[in-house]
Amino acid sequence: MRLRFFCVLLGLAMGWTVASAPAGGASLAPEVKKPSGRPGVVYTPKRRIGFLKKGSLCTSVPGWRAQTLRDLAVAHAEDGIRPLYPDRYGYAAPPEPIPEDIKENTKGQAKTAALYTKYGLDRLCFYTSEGHMEDFPAPAGDPDRMALTAMAPTDLGPLGDQIWEPLADHFLDQVGRVRLGRTQKQSVRLVFVDTHPTGEGPPSRFPAPASWHGYGMAHLGNEIVCGHDTAPQDCPIHIATRLALRYDQYDANLDSPDDLGSASSGGHQGRIGDLAVAILAEIEHWQNTDPGSKLILNLSIGWDGEYIDLDKKKEAELEVSSQAVYNALRLAAHLGVLVIASSGNRSGGENSQWPLLPAAWESHPPTWLPCPFDKKVAYAVGGIDWQGLPLPNTRPYGLPWRVAYGDHAVARTNATRRNGTTEPTKMFTGTSVSAVVASSIAAVVWHLRPDLKPSQVMKRMAHSAETLPSPATFYAWKKLSWLIGPPHLRRLSLCQTVFRLCGPDERRCPGLESIDCRFGEQPAADLAFVTPRHSVDLKVTRMVPPPACDPKTKVFMNGGFLGADTDSCPMETLPDMNAPSLTGTQPPETPCPTCSIAPDPLSRKVSALTLSPGDLPGDEGDGPKSYGIAVAIDPEWLTAAKQNTADITSAVLVVDCGPNSPDSERVDLTKELKDLLQNPTSTSARFSFGTVGLRKSLAGCTASLDYKLTVDHVEKSVQSAVYLDP
Repeated sequence: MRLRFFCVLLGLAMGWTVASAPAGGASLAPEVKKPSGRPGVVYTPKRRIGFLKKGSLCTSVPGWRAQTLRDLAVAHAEDGIRPLYPDRYGYAAPPEPIPEDIKENTKGQAKTAALYTKYGLDRLCFYTSEGHMEDFPAPAGDPDRMALTAMAPTDLGPLGDQIWEPLADHFLDQVGRVRLGRTQKQSVRLVFVDTHPTGEGPPSRFPAPASWHGYGMAHLGNEIVCGHDTAPQDCPIHIATRLALRYDQYDANLDSPDDLGSASSGGHQGRIGDLAVAILAEIEHWQNTDPGSKLILNLSIGWDGEYIDLDKKKEAELEVSSQAVYNALRLAAHLGVLVIASSGNRSGGENSQWPLLPAAWESHPPTWLPCPFDKKVAYAVGGIDWQGLPLPNTRPYGLPWRVAYGDHAVARTNATRRNGTTEPTKMFTGTSVSAVVASSIAAVVWHLRPDLKPSQVMKRMAHSAETLPSPATFYAWKKLSWLIGPPHLRRLSLCQTVFRLCGPDERRCPGLESIDCRFGEQPAADLAFVTPRHSVDLKVTRMVPPPACDPKTKVFMNGGFLGADTDSCPMETLPDMNAPSLTGTQPPETPCPTCSIAPDPLSRKVSALTLSPGDLPGDEGDGPKSYGIAVAIDPEWLTAAKQNTADITSAVLVVDCGPNSPDSERVDLTKELKDLLQNPTSTSARFSFGTVGLRKSLAGCTASLDYKLTVDHVEKSVQSAVYLDP
């Protein structure tokens, strides 16, 4: 009530009343400037979404199948009731048949139907081409957009086999894990709306999905809240997946049947309208099967709102597909569903000023009011590394104050390889992981305190968060930052939240069996033992960016020549890889997902690095420390590169030690990676690049490999985070 009173006063003081608002209204949020030099918006010719007149039915259009949004959601609501392949691939046994009184749930269905009407969702009609294109009457509907993306991971590769286990342990050391009291009745339902086929329980790897993103996110969450060694039916937090992205690549002529809940292998991208259907289908499923549990939706996906949506001051001005998602999220918030969304990563060189949607709607909803009165439709989460520094692939001006660990995350699964060893997930760096961490913390809090509302769960997490030195770049009062200043990042902590919630003796939480936390300084995972297949006598080429280039991102030079040509800076001139027309491209985003930097001192068992002591400058004592980077060409990327005529045009190692530090480094590795790309017998190596300035340690630095790729004669820029052990 006090907040609403303050907002009204603020609006009156600054002239933002309904009567005096200019056309389109005004807002405290900063103006959205559409980025230049981007490819156009990609629409899907075989999917249209139209508005119905109140109380009317979908208009019949020859050659098109028409369904209301509610019909689509209800049709797919039950897709995930039974686990896929329960016996063969380690799923929990199928649950008992749903009692009829729960299955009907007429009271809940009536309430949900009323909310469809309240938020205008009952007026949306989805039209799908039945296989042959017919002229579509323009007034009947607008095309959907192929814009929903998830960062596509690559395989672990030769280095991944060596480093995944210490990094899996490191992930849990950074995040923490809990042991909750086992029960046959799940209290919280944690659903990953993503790229994986709809199903119950930790997802199976069979059939192999086209994108491993949703599979990995679900297993990371399961590892935090349940542990990979726990039977799914015994954990009080129930993991589930809901398919929203089902296309592996964009094709203007692709068929688009509405089988969102089928055993489709999923893909790297999807239509925005599909996300609305997936959200509402999950809500229908939840209402029909277990309305007494709490529901958390993890959205480690999104789309770029700067094209069309983020400059809108009214919900009705959004494109119809975006309206469907926004109002589906409003319906979810009304029912007490907690939605956590990732703010998005920087994949290439873009001039973005915002997080991806729907995360950006937390602080910039489509309204002219300075303080919207509606409940938040989603909570945005950004990413940091183990040092508390923003990830090197952080989206420019898209870092919210709420952050969580998201660097080189990998988890164990219940699957095994043919040789009997544990099968890990792929490796992920980005805000997708951070959103999973936040969702998992929220699930634990809600299980221990079921009396809390969603906003109270998030407040408990915020009050226990660690304040970091770096400022946020995305927040509600950005226009007033000259007066108030930006907020500092706050790192969400499972351990601190649970201890504050339960007390030091855990007495206030009878549902908590144990918690595994590492407090104090959290060291990096020691990866100095990595032994690539061969070493190279590398004489590194250091690169100093010319003044015309931004020192953090514009780092490519033509063969090391420090020219002023704008083509030397493709991280800014090339289109963003998040652009809808470029998502899901092959080969995947980075040739080396597991590249890592570790010190080269003699004390680190140089023989294990396949290098002789003479190859490395000693750093015993107080002198600057020498470093090396272990690199590998991912075999899956290599295969896709050959199929798509791809080549590495440029590869530059960027070591960034902060905007005010003179000790940043640019190392040209183009020749070395091209040699690995063309070498049929050895695809990994370790290069010693020496010291960085006069630094004794790379603590406080981040690193990335910035590529310029040529794929089918088209240049693309790709940024890959590098794991750094200082």
